[in-house]
Amino acid sequence: MNFSEITVYTNSETAELIAYFLQEVCMDGVSISDIKDLYDNPGWDYKEEGIELRYDSEVAVRGYCNTEDTDSVLDFLHSHLAELHDAGSLRIRVSTVDGDAWVSKWKETFHPIETDKLVICPEWQSVDTDKTVFLMDSGVAFGTGQHETTSMCLEMIEQLPLQGKSVLDVGCGSGILGLCAILLGAKYAELIDIDPQATAAALHNAEINSLRDKVTIRTGNLTDEVQGTFDFVFANLTADILKILHADISRTVHDGTVVVISGVLDTKEEEVRALYSDKFRVVRILSKGEWRAMLMETK
Repeated sequence: MNFSEITVYTNSETAELIAYFLQEVCMDGVSISDIKDLYDNPGWDYKEEGIELRYDSEVAVRGYCNTEDTDSVLDFLHSHLAELHDAGSLRIRVSTVDGDAWVSKWKETFHPIETDKLVICPEWQSVDTDKTVFLMDSGVAFGTGQHETTSMCLEMIEQLPLQGKSVLDVGCGSGILGLCAILLGAKYAELIDIDPQATAAALHNAEINSLRDKVTIRTGNLTDEVQGTFDFVFANLTADILKILHADISRTVHDGTVVVISGVLDTKEEEVRALYSDKFRVVRILSKGEWRAMLMETK
């Protein structure tokens, strides 16, 4: 199976925003190729001779989608890029890549990720550690824990008193947040995503971690599929989706519920915070680059 590789050329200042746009409509693994990274990292004491030749004159932001989705992805990009100024050429290049080769290359880049309490390990690898291991195969379309929005959620979740509690993971993707919460002591987790490919990935990850009997995985929207309230609610989405789901998330909580939301760009932090302030009190905000995550409690 082939995929479309979509490359947008921009500058360093706008690259993360372009990556955000691509993540909205492409599969996981959006990459930024910026020659400045070669020189701005003081931790590097060696670089391969001639490596500069691999970089374009502009910053290249790449994402991948199914070939049949290419036109809709391009329409989305054109509409959003038209609003940008002083962002480089914003030239778009589309090419076709071999799916099998791409997946193999993607697997090579997915290595175990260590947090304070967990090691997130690809299913096809092994790791020697005293920490709790979460095995996963996210598939190429869903999160592996490497992105800042997910890592901030995990950082907050690891510090929560999860023992014996119930968890709701909204927009669960590969299920990493809800399933890791069970490994950290939660009694039960409900995972929901509107994408059946996501819930299939989450189900697979639940099974390979022997968590199937502690989790319910649903395909659909929050309003139609989820009943009751939970002790903890996680939602790693985008600011726009978090705003749409505000009312639905609010009905899944009770007194004392802790909510962790992420995927909020710094430019949208205030409007998301203002919307959720009717029901919640912000306890903590984490920042990584232009991304924000918030830990909130019911008032």
